[in-house]
Amino acid sequence: MMPVKGLAKGHGRGRRFLVYWATILLRIWFASCRITVIGREIEQRFARQEAKAVVGTWHRGALFLVWYYRRLRPMVMFSRSRDGDLIAGYAENLGVRAARGSTSRGGTTALREMLRHLQAPGPRRAATVLDGPRGPRFTVQAGMLQLARSAGVPFVPVVMSAAPAITLTRTWDRTLIPLPFSRVVVSYGDPLTIGAEIRGSRLDAKCQEVQSMMNRLRREADQMVGYRDS
Repeated sequence: MMPVKGLAKGHGRGRRFLVYWATILLRIWFASCRITVIGREIEQRFARQEAKAVVGTWHRGALFLVWYYRRLRPMVMFSRSRDGDLIAGYAENLGVRAARGSTSRGGTTALREMLRHLQAPGPRRAATVLDGPRGPRFTVQAGMLQLARSAGVPFVPVVMSAAPAITLTRTWDRTLIPLPFSRVVVSYGDPLTIGAEIRGSRLDAKCQEVQSMMNRLRREADQMVGYRDS
């Protein structure tokens, strides 16, 4: 069995086994999906060409979007929780670079690591969920906007929806996992420049602007595929 990089040695073989086979299963599932991109010109500019960007999304779509962006080898922040260990292991199995931290533990260290990543030569992308690690759901936290400001790179909002899909109703974020052959929509919002003057109350207002945009895109994507978050 291949090792799972994102799991510490203290984790049992059972958890490593779980992450390894879950990665294989989800790769097969997601590769069968019919994906529609809304805002493809934004994707081509920031995701598929030689560019730098900070990308933010909602927690519910993280499993799919980690797979979707795997070939770009972005650096993604994952929490230092046990659940964070699992998804970081899944991400690293896909070739994604993991920075470990969150608003509750290690976030400053992780953001510094991501800043160094963005400042290095060549195409660089950094990403994480804006409402993690524990919510409130669909509420923007400022960390990634601050990262885009410090790095001097655009902030790109993106959401996804899918149907038919599994909704993990016992998780706070109601994780959404597309089923094989389902229809998936990946939708981009307009890229934003977070200038050096965006601080304090102006940063709070920018977070509200991004939050409103992303929730509108989420509702539109849900409607396009017929997903109902019951």
